Amino acid sequence: MKKIFVLSLLLLTPLCALALDKEALVNTDEPQWKDFAPVAYKDVKEPKGLAKFNDVIGYWYKRRVEFDKGIETCREIENAEDKTACYKELKVKQYQKNADYNARIEAMERQKMNPQQMQDPTSNMYPLGGIIDTFTKFQPSELR
Repeated sequence: MKKIFVLSLLLLTPLCALALDKEALVNTDEPQWKDFAPVAYKDVKEPKGLAKFNDVIGYWYKRRVEFDKGIETCREIENAEDKTACYKELKVKQYQKNADYNARIEAMERQKMNPQQMQDPTSNMYPLGGIIDTFTKFQPSELR
């Protein structure tokens, strides 16, 4: 009896391991939120209190909610190839959103570093500046 138990245990163990590995292979394609979010917003929760007024927290919370909905949609797909394609599409969307977010941040930082140059007040004066500029454009170069 003891030998049969040990023998069955030896035969079933590799089969269980194969079944677990197959499940693990299916889930390796599933993207994780931590791969797309900054470390500070990895565990972002719904903003409450004064945090409601923080646009950055609100932005990352909305992205997290959309990401979770996308994951749930992909999990509902039964065909492995379609599920993998859904995960890849979700990854591409998240990478694109990250690129857009980083571009906006860089643009805001550049704008802070280089404030708009003061313009020549004569070119801004309306109507005198506009009339003078328009009038001189159509004059021969000898008169300018």
